[in-house]
Amino acid sequence: MAEALTAGFDLHADPRAAGRARALVADLLAAWGCSSASDVAKLLVSEVVTNAVRFVGAREVLRLTVECGSGLIRVSVSDGSPLRPVLRAAQDDDESGRGMQLVSALAERWGVVDDPPSIGCGKQVWFELAASDSAAIACHVH
Repeated sequence: MAEALTAGFDLHADPRAAGRARALVADLLAAWGCSSASDVAKLLVSEVVTNAVRFVGAREVLRLTVECGSGLIRVSVSDGSPLRPVLRAAQDDDESGRGMQLVSALAERWGVVDDPPSIGCGKQVWFELAASDSAAIACHVH
């Protein structure tokens, strides 16, 4: 995404990280005039951060990055774990396992990028949402 508005935050990988990530994403999107995508962005970032916390443990730091440009909102979460999220079919009585299904269903695109070896053995999970209505105008940075 060229010429995007970008913000990044470090979050402790603890049970409160998803709530912090939701609030940060909501505040940023409102400030950038992209609040029409806020509800979906908050839901998806919560799922991605929750997965990261489950796999890295409380001693790690997560990196949340939010970008808005070219009519797209891109949210990414970097962690120190090489374990990649898996799309799986959750059974009706499963208590977990639906998070990445939500990301896949609601995001325009999503993916996983491994950290370069010089940084570590972690990964970055990202998703993109269309900035709709007036947000699309605000997110077109010239």
